[in-house]
Amino acid sequence: MTEEQTVPTETQGRVAKARPVTGAILGIIIGLAVAVILQQQGVWPLDKLTVFLLPAAVGMIAIVMTSVGRSGAPAAMTIALVITIPMAAWGATGFTTLDEIGQLNGGCTVQAQTSVPDTTFVTDTSKQDPFLIDPNGSLTWQATSPVAFMDYDWDLWVDIGGFAVGLDSGHEDNEGGSQNNVGNVPNISQYAEARGIDISQLRGVYKVGGEAAETCSGFGFVELIADPLETTIAKIALAVAILALIMLLIAALRKRGGTTADAGAEPAAGAMPGDTDGAGDVDADDVDGPILSNGIESGDTSSGSDDNDND
Repeated sequence: MTEEQTVPTETQGRVAKARPVTGAILGIIIGLAVAVILQQQGVWPLDKLTVFLLPAAVGMIAIVMTSVGRSGAPAAMTIALVITIPMAAWGATGFTTLDEIGQLNGGCTVQAQTSVPDTTFVTDTSKQDPFLIDPNGSLTWQATSPVAFMDYDWDLWVDIGGFAVGLDSGHEDNEGGSQNNVGNVPNISQYAEARGIDISQLRGVYKVGGEAAETCSGFGFVELIADPLETTIAKIALAVAILALIMLLIAALRKRGGTTADAGAEPAAGAMPGDTDGAGDVDADDVDGPILSNGIESGDTSSGSDDNDND
């Protein structure tokens, strides 16, 4: 055999490319969904820890899951880290308010009682021990100010991830000059609906604050108690978390691509020329021998005619 030719061989499955951005996004979605579920069930409010640090931490874990054992993707990895690291850094500042308790400034006091029952001052509430409210129960409160506020504005807000989001605002004349504000609501949900506020989907623990007459300001922690996964938002959050988790697992477990022909591949180790499978044998059909004068290869025994007769 005077000529040898390397035959194309089929390579093994290629290592899949890293998908850190996909992992980061799916991890953040899972973290946010879990944060909503925890808030709706009254476990923890939507503060910096749950809105930023938790999603960022899950996102970093997902980056590792979708990158280890894969071919590198430097640009995508940079983008993924740019997304998650600032979130984690901002969220970590929430540790400074881990033991935060309610507060009132300006000499005002607020005391309330519900049908749970729970009687407390705003300054007694905390993330771990919020003021419990039954949305279908009663609420009684009494607030006092150091002086009579006349013709003043007030506002109410809720904290989301460290940012105050406005809930309501208004104006009071207080023509009588009273320093007390007293209320008694037999059914909180009905009271809210009468004022055009639908609280049927408002459940869980919140950090709520406000200001009156630019003098009294403060915040406290309240919890609208709920059954497990009672609200629509809690059900949606659970479904989103499960779907994103399934997608993440699929992306993480798919570490190899399909097979492909590599025209420049070498024969298997120890194989003879023409041995494409490394088994030690040579397939005649896979060997190209010298071309004879009659056009038949020296290794070709399939010719159906015999021109070398004695006729």
